[in-house]
Amino acid sequence: MAAVLAAVLAGAVDLLAPGVSAQGFVAERSFPVAGACYLRRYEAAHLARHPGQVVTGLRIWGDARSLVALRREAPRIDPELTLTIRIDFADGGRAQGAVGCPERGGRIRRCGRNADCAGDVAVDLMPDGRLRIVNDGTAPREPGDAPGFNPDAVCRAVADAARPGRFVPPDAPNRVFLLDRQPLAACTEADHRKELP
Repeated sequence: MAAVLAAVLAGAVDLLAPGVSAQGFVAERSFPVAGACYLRRYEAAHLARHPGQVVTGLRIWGDARSLVALRREAPRIDPELTLTIRIDFADGGRAQGAVGCPERGGRIRRCGRNADCAGDVAVDLMPDGRLRIVNDGTAPREPGDAPGFNPDAVCRAVADAARPGRFVPPDAPNRVFLLDRQPLAACTEADHRKELP
């Protein structure tokens, strides 16, 4: 009886806070072994209403195969879902790289462990099936780096001062992004995998 009550109360979290999953996302539902893609492109009208927004597009994709393979090692290491995230910027640049999302208790809340020199992001699966990315892991990993999130693993702010990384600042226009699920090809087309400038 206690287990049933706990399950009912856990399910009520989304009802008490509509549109927000306090539990994080279950990797294999969001990113099955066959792969999944979540994408958001911002139209000019939206960007005009939010002049401080530096992100014109954001996509995240991958599959749970590596996570499933690592679960048998859970007593020794944190199983980790590895995803690819790409951010397109208003200045025409982009950042793309791998992010690691450690799993605890069958759920994942934060991604970014593999994003060198960057903060991390919170990830939530919304009740409507969208993915919510929250840019709130703002502490830079290297001295001198800009605060904010950048998945580009080149560490440009440290490695090349003439080409600093394009970080997503942790301010209001660049903090929360809602991504819709799309066919996997929308994230994995060849032009999305080109080397970064």
